[in-house]
Amino acid sequence: MLRSWPILLLLACASAAPSPPSPWATPDERSLERDVSRLVNVHRIARHLHALAYDTAVASVARAHSAEMAKRHVSLGHDGFSARADQVERIVAFSEIAENVALNDYGRDRTVRVALDGWLKSPHHRENIEGAFDITGVGIARSPNGTYYYTQIFVARQQRP
Repeated sequence: MLRSWPILLLLACASAAPSPPSPWATPDERSLERDVSRLVNVHRIARHLHALAYDTAVASVARAHSAEMAKRHVSLGHDGFSARADQVERIVAFSEIAENVALNDYGRDRTVRVALDGWLKSPHHRENIEGAFDITGVGIARSPNGTYYYTQIFVARQQRP
């Protein structure tokens, strides 16, 4: 089941076809991505939910979407979500998939917390964070003007009969 929710923040951008996933990110962006995953798991554990496993291949799909938004090749949002779901399906068979996206221009020391706080204040984003998922991947890209773009993908592995 595909599930996509409204975005946290909106920004009008030009639209174009997304490019394939790129594993490239700066060490700083990878550190921020891991911070998002860690804080999401802290939130989940505090609510007696299991932690999500971090998958670098799923993160690569998320990162590619963030990079496309940061370059203004696609609008901030969920356009192309079905294509990202297809890419994830080639990595892991799933029964459900969802994503959260956000942007902000806070400094490195606050950007992750601001993005996560925004998601947690939004019922639909929070539903993804607290959902019955097993795996996550986070992608962050920074635009030339310093804005951080976030994509977090949530995956529920398909259960074998």
